[in-house]
Amino acid sequence: MTMIIRSKHRLAAVTTDTQQEYPILPLMTGVLFPGVMLTVQIGRPENKALIEECVSRKMEFVASYAHAEIDTATNPPIHQVGVLARVVDKKEGPGGSLLVTLEGLKRASITTILKTEPFMIGTAFGIDQPTTVHKNIQPRLDAVIAKVGEITHLDPIYSPELSNVLKMNLEDPSALADRVASSFHFSLQAKQELLESVGLDGRYDRLLNLLHGEMQRVTTVLNINQNAKKRIEEEQQRYYLKQQLFEIKRQLGEDLTEEKEAARLRKVIKSATHLPPEVIARARIEIDRLSELSPASAEYGTTKNYLDWLMALPWGKTSLENYTMAEVEHILSTDYYGPTSLKEQIMQRLSVRKLLGGIDEGPTLCLVGAPGTGKASLVKAIARALSKPFVRISVGGISEVSDIKGTTRTWLGAAPGRMVRMLREVGAADPVVLIEDLDYFNVDNDSSVNMALLEAIDNRRNSRFLDNYIGVPFDLSKVFFVCSVRSYEELPEQFIPRLEVVEFPGYIEREKIVIARRYIIPTLLKRHGLIKSQVNINEKTLGRIIAHYTQEAGLLSFSQQIEKICRKIALEKAEKQKQSWVINEKSLTGYLGTPIFIPEKAEKAPEIGTAAGLAWTGAGGELMFIEGLKMKGEGQIITTGSLGEVMRESIQAAHSYVRSKSDILGIDPNDFNEFDIHIHFPSGAIPKDGPSAGVTVCLVIASVMSERPIRNDIAMTGEVTLRGRVLPVAGMKEKISAAYRAGIYEVALPKENEKDIKDLPREIVRKTKFVFIERVDDLFEHCLLDFQPSTYTLEKIFAKEIARSRKKKRTHRPKSRAAAGARSRRKK
Repeated sequence: MTMIIRSKHRLAAVTTDTQQEYPILPLMTGVLFPGVMLTVQIGRPENKALIEECVSRKMEFVASYAHAEIDTATNPPIHQVGVLARVVDKKEGPGGSLLVTLEGLKRASITTILKTEPFMIGTAFGIDQPTTVHKNIQPRLDAVIAKVGEITHLDPIYSPELSNVLKMNLEDPSALADRVASSFHFSLQAKQELLESVGLDGRYDRLLNLLHGEMQRVTTVLNINQNAKKRIEEEQQRYYLKQQLFEIKRQLGEDLTEEKEAARLRKVIKSATHLPPEVIARARIEIDRLSELSPASAEYGTTKNYLDWLMALPWGKTSLENYTMAEVEHILSTDYYGPTSLKEQIMQRLSVRKLLGGIDEGPTLCLVGAPGTGKASLVKAIARALSKPFVRISVGGISEVSDIKGTTRTWLGAAPGRMVRMLREVGAADPVVLIEDLDYFNVDNDSSVNMALLEAIDNRRNSRFLDNYIGVPFDLSKVFFVCSVRSYEELPEQFIPRLEVVEFPGYIEREKIVIARRYIIPTLLKRHGLIKSQVNINEKTLGRIIAHYTQEAGLLSFSQQIEKICRKIALEKAEKQKQSWVINEKSLTGYLGTPIFIPEKAEKAPEIGTAAGLAWTGAGGELMFIEGLKMKGEGQIITTGSLGEVMRESIQAAHSYVRSKSDILGIDPNDFNEFDIHIHFPSGAIPKDGPSAGVTVCLVIASVMSERPIRNDIAMTGEVTLRGRVLPVAGMKEKISAAYRAGIYEVALPKENEKDIKDLPREIVRKTKFVFIERVDDLFEHCLLDFQPSTYTLEKIFAKEIARSRKKKRTHRPKSRAAAGARSRRKK
């Protein structure tokens, strides 16, 4: 059923008394007004049938604007207010359609739709115009005539005679308003609103508003046309003058500066065989523009700068992948001191690159490790092994896409991004690039900035990297990108699936000493103008610097301390006080001052409730003495030492397990209800978390409750389950090194961590005894002194219960016979 769109305006009360049935013609391309003719093209079968019927029977019908967003097979909704019309002329149109000229008679209001077959028929009544006209209509009528005259004078699409034609209807304000509405290019919706405005006051108000908007449009278009015409004339005049100047200089035998520069650039393009076709095409377009510009214009400088950038980039300049894997392995082993497994992983990536001719579509390498753990040294060694330039780029603080991909040339001060500037400086399309400070990149976490950097460094997407300033894709697929970050948690979320993470473990003391003697000390001596034969720093001194003046997983602070020593030696050498220097443990304080850190040492004797645990920190391994004691209470567990939630749960699990093994440990089960246990972790200002202290806490609780001392010559680590199983933990290399550094040469480890021993230095493996445990019960027997399993029998438990009950009876015994008699009488 066809819907009727009701009028938003109140219809006039002056209507015809009779309501009749009329054919209804939906108009989709125009709005018909009374007293106006409108030619429309009719193609729908039902509308063609309506026209034929009305022409043959000379019938009137209602023409109403039908609002339809798209042309559909169903009838669109029609507006309530239309016009009674008749057919003036009918012709055959293209495609079997009809070209019909309609004449509007008067407004009509449609009440209902009766049927739609064979064409639409409904009931409607005519709307007559008011016979009286208010006096305030005349000023509005004059304003309409004046506004129409202004528009027709400015806009040539309107006939200049339109104003004179409208003045012929001054005696009928309603007809004049309808003719203005039909003559101007208002929107169909606006024309429908004018048709629905039966009252003259409202109709003229709306008409004036529409004419004012049309006047603004005409004025704007006229200004645009005048400005465009003026600019075209100026360009034509400038071109004419320039051609005259060119002809004058040509006849005088002089060359133009811009022509010289254009000729030079064309010669450069012709000689550069490595340029891609799209770069050559873009360069030629810009050179042609440059030859037509004046050297004094700002556009000349901008175009010249762009061409300099375009020609200076290393398009296709790559070196051959002619290295051998044996040479690469030798250089990596010489320039970098670190785990063999890490070097093997790098070798595998480089072998793929060699086989594919310098392309590796795998994920980008990301080196994760504390500062000073050798990330930059490894990447530098890779660059030397590949015979490629090495570049370091810091992306810390970058928060805009333009910093990476540049700005468009239309901007003031436009420039290329960081990647294109790097390529121009290095002069090669296949350098080894280390992206540093990724953890400080895009602190606002704008995903578009993250994706812009990924577009540059992701080997699967960067074969056509587009810089906004250059505007021509550059192939970055042969650039060996390596990212570095301090910790895995600081990686932006979008980077995680695109990167291959390689974790760098912290250096232990022995490794730091080797690196210092092999790399750091020779470099620093050369940097400070010293000779190796003049300065002698023995290994014990280096170990003391590591233990008492640094606390880190890397080598930055360690290198800075050695640098302080070198500066003081350089001062003494410059003052010619000495010629040779021996730095030992006694003279170290004179160079570095009082020790900053006091390392943990093993306890001198076994104690009850004190065990040596092993912890991993960002500065490496650390020995941590966990303390415990019991006191009268209600069986609660008290923990101190800035512990995290995971560690608290681990303590609770250890307590439950020890309580379940009270019979084996010789502990009275009632003691767990009568005594509180306090577990303390030292260095309370430092937050601690993780499950690796589980076995140590188990041992401390067992020692406190059974009152047996714990061996002071053993350290331990491992996670404990509620059933007493010992699970593997991480950071074994650093933890074992911390025990060795503290003078503890026996370490209890989870059985599944036995494979981690191979990464330790030979010296530590040779001197350290490893105890591999699968259950906590093994640790009780190995670490608790005077421990004999199953010695706490049922007889002893019953004896203790009997003693407790007797003590309770003695406590409630009456003090005198009189009191006893009184008590017996009360019972009776």
